[in-house]
Amino acid sequence: MHWYDWITLAILVVVTIIQTRRGSNAGGMGLPLFESLGMIVAAAAATAFSHSVTDMTHLNEGTVLFLLFLGFAAMAFIVGRWLFTLTGLSAGSFDGFFSLVFGLVMAWTIAHMVLRCAIASQGLNGEIAANMADSPVAREIFTFRTWNALMRLLFKAKLGPDFNPDEG
Repeated sequence: MHWYDWITLAILVVVTIIQTRRGSNAGGMGLPLFESLGMIVAAAAATAFSHSVTDMTHLNEGTVLFLLFLGFAAMAFIVGRWLFTLTGLSAGSFDGFFSLVFGLVMAWTIAHMVLRCAIASQGLNGEIAANMADSPVAREIFTFRTWNALMRLLFKAKLGPDFNPDEG
């Protein structure tokens, strides 16, 4: 395992623990739910806008991606807190479990974006991108291999969504 595998694992553990505690302290799993959904939207928006902002500003793509993700993530936390205040979404005795699951979703998203920013900063010939095949944790976080395998299995069993994950 490489140094970035350990950093990725640390991000996963720390963010999952923090979000689980926040969900338990807030009195509902809605806070981690809304924040993790917002973090996914922040990651998608930062990735979508990074190329055009990089072209306009002529900055390093990794820096632009990181700054956009931070900005969108801050908005995600604000909107997530607001939505939780409006709804007070709770699953009763399952709040801790769902907070853990949504904390893991957020941790996965943040770890993915840290790797994406590092690869964008170093380039495709950088250390992380070049050694990704030998990095079990970073490769899984960056490529979603298990998720894609599960979707393929569900699609073959006709239990998955009505799209083919192998086609884009």
